[in-house]
Amino acid sequence: MKTRLMFLIVALLCFAASAASADYAAGVSFYKKQHYAECIRELQAYTEKTPDPRAYYLMGYASYKLRDFSGAREYFNKTYLLDPNFGPSSLEITK
Repeated sequence: MKTRLMFLIVALLCFAASAASADYAAGVSFYKKQHYAECIRELQAYTEKTPDPRAYYLMGYASYKLRDFSGAREYFNKTYLLDPNFGPSSLEITK
């Protein structure tokens, strides 16, 4: 019984982790397609569950593309608070 319960817990945790990763991947996909508002919306949902400097940084870029400079600054500041050494090369986004 304990083995089944542990297996179920591990399976649920793995599923939750893969779902969170999918949210980030969807945000990146929207960004690459130049759908910046959708990118921000997707990544906002993702960062509510998982504070991720990559997501905040990408939202900063998307906000900049939408000419929302104060929003971009806010997201870049959140990135810095999470990881002061984070930079564009950490995004690993290729077009």
